Amino acid sequence: MQNPHKLRTIRANQNDHIFARLRYSVAASLLVAVAIVAFIGEEVDPTLSMIWLGLTLAVAAFRFHSAFAYARDPHAHARWRHWHSRFQASSFAAAFLWAVAPWLLFPESSPIHEVLLVLGIAGVGGGAIATLSYDRETLTLYLLTLMVGTVSRLLMAQTTLSFQLALLVTLYFLFLIKGGLDIGASYLEMLRLKEDARENDLALLSTAERVARIGYWRWDMRSETLEISRNLALMCGRETNRVTFDECLQLVHPDDRRRVAETIEAVINTGAEATVEYRLRREGDADWVIMNQIITLHSNSNGEESLMGTVQDISMIKSAEQKIFSMAYYDELTGLANRGHLHEHLAEQIKHARRTGGHLALLYLDLDNFKSINDTLGHAMGDRFLQAFAAMLREALREDDFLARLGGDEFCIVIQDVQDGVTPAWAAQRCLSLGRQAVVLDGNEILPSMSIGIATFPQDGDDADSLLRAADTAMYAAKRKGKHGFAFYDRKLTEEATRRMQLESDLRRAVGGDQFRLVYQPKVTTADGRIAGVEALIRWEHPERGPVSPGEFIDTAERIGLINDIGDWVLETACRQLRQWQRLGLNLQMAINISSSHFGSPDFVEKVIEARHRHELPEGSLEIEITESVSRDPRLHIRNCQVLHQHGIHVAIDDFGTGYSSLSVLQQLHIDTIKIDRSFVQDLPEQESARLMIQTIVAMARGLNFEVVAEGVETEEQARFLCDCRVDWLQGYLFSRPVEAEEIPSLVYRFASAAEDTPGLPAAGRA
Repeated sequence: MQNPHKLRTIRANQNDHIFARLRYSVAASLLVAVAIVAFIGEEVDPTLSMIWLGLTLAVAAFRFHSAFAYARDPHAHARWRHWHSRFQASSFAAAFLWAVAPWLLFPESSPIHEVLLVLGIAGVGGGAIATLSYDRETLTLYLLTLMVGTVSRLLMAQTTLSFQLALLVTLYFLFLIKGGLDIGASYLEMLRLKEDARENDLALLSTAERVARIGYWRWDMRSETLEISRNLALMCGRETNRVTFDECLQLVHPDDRRRVAETIEAVINTGAEATVEYRLRREGDADWVIMNQIITLHSNSNGEESLMGTVQDISMIKSAEQKIFSMAYYDELTGLANRGHLHEHLAEQIKHARRTGGHLALLYLDLDNFKSINDTLGHAMGDRFLQAFAAMLREALREDDFLARLGGDEFCIVIQDVQDGVTPAWAAQRCLSLGRQAVVLDGNEILPSMSIGIATFPQDGDDADSLLRAADTAMYAAKRKGKHGFAFYDRKLTEEATRRMQLESDLRRAVGGDQFRLVYQPKVTTADGRIAGVEALIRWEHPERGPVSPGEFIDTAERIGLINDIGDWVLETACRQLRQWQRLGLNLQMAINISSSHFGSPDFVEKVIEARHRHELPEGSLEIEITESVSRDPRLHIRNCQVLHQHGIHVAIDDFGTGYSSLSVLQQLHIDTIKIDRSFVQDLPEQESARLMIQTIVAMARGLNFEVVAEGVETEEQARFLCDCRVDWLQGYLFSRPVEAEEIPSLVYRFASAAEDTPGLPAAGRA
């Protein structure tokens, strides 16, 4: 049973540490609260944000008052229970306010503000370690409250980004709790050791080191030698437990040595405990690890003073923080700044230019030939090309130029302190010169071609959004001039509006002008490797422009109300073609992708049923693919799915995993098939997260009695993994690209013949 006096002393010392650091922790969290309201205040209800900020200020004021009152209380140690209860109550109040912040201040329509809110809460949780680690119970409840409030709100948002953030926040807070508990254990052990003799101190410190995986050192200041624990010796790559102060300092990063030395000197001069964070490298190791060190001054009964330090590796906590920051501000593929980071940087530079009367330029760059790279070499090769091109852009630009990837094949460059048009034009020419440098990928030489639009502040826009729009318009003007060139924005330009109007006019003529055609991509069964189905894909053959990809006209068709007419044509053409194949003895299933608006139109179901009967198609031979986001308006779509199902027409959820559907809605939709989006397949089998996602989707589909199709299969390894996961159908370039209707019979026979040679395996690579 522990000595009551010793327990009281330890608790009192804990309070000393807690209240000594409380004001700094509260100040930091208060700054974060103000920053969050300032940054996202326009995205949420201003009344709620002000109420929340007011309550936060009130709790912060109470905690500040507690810190100062504790310092002035001469009987604070005797009243340790009172002060500890007061600290816990105020901490839980603060935790509750931060936990409800995502519910009150969640920016539904702004992913970047959503990430900023999560980063703010994560920062508050990380900052709490400095104060709450002394009280492990309070720390655990505080961080769990923040985690539960944040994660539950993110999960309720039901977006891909929110799910990713929820996972990262959960891992991050678990790391914080684990690290904080370890640190708290070491703090508690140190406080206990103060009450023991020097010999017992060292023994107990050794025990704490083994339990908490920390290291400690002791320096008798009458000597130049430090005595370090066995674990700390291992952390430093030393074989002996005695080293000089200079030898230890040499292991610290050069940029941190002065701060470490000054912290130790301050402890010697003041006697106050201090904490310092620094980078340390083991002897013979190339990597730096981040250490957190607590330094205290001890005196024995003879008045002899010594320094004691407890060291812990906090690299994992810092890595988690950096990962969240990186996801929020940097593009995962190229490592460049992402769209959100660009927007933030551009807004800051515009503010600076407005204050100083300066000018800046924005270059909007779009690759001219990237789609052909994806179509010809595959998406994996396209990603490698983007990485190589991004590296070339970095080399071509000045160090001060800000480079970002907006997504896809679009990049932006911010150039500061522009005096005239020469500087941005020079930068554009530097980028265009990359067209003479071939990117070599697996023996394929690719010459980059790009179109660049240039807009300047303040002439072409007075904020980030308007400047981006101007540069984007100028980029399309450059494309119209013949590609691989650049153009400055001119307010008198009407080409963008003309282009949109021309596209709309051409689409209307195309609907009645026999300009559309269908191609078909086979779907292979994993059970026997045969082609048992195809997906119908629309193509537009423009009489002047040539082939126009669906990505260029589908959105426009939906906007001007032509998508239903196009969808009806696809349905009729695909059913007629399927009947022709059936007359040849081909038993295939035809998948037709239907837009959300078309699927929800009043007469859609009747048209599908009538087309199936008119062309005498067997039950199960026709499948309607709808996107997962259709289920955001579930009532009408549930009815449509039920009616189609009753008439022998299958329904599939396309691009599964990228939308917003819930399990309950999926069950009510009466679907037959889930189609896994290619974004999950492309990272197989290397990335563990992709493997886990595929396995989870397949397990869920099996539980709901759905078939599973995986699209975008490009490699043998992906096909083998998907077969092992019991995916039913595979579709992708590994088997065949989309082909004309007359090529399907020969493909079917070829795969059937190959399947007889190797039964039970997918016919990968045979097309």
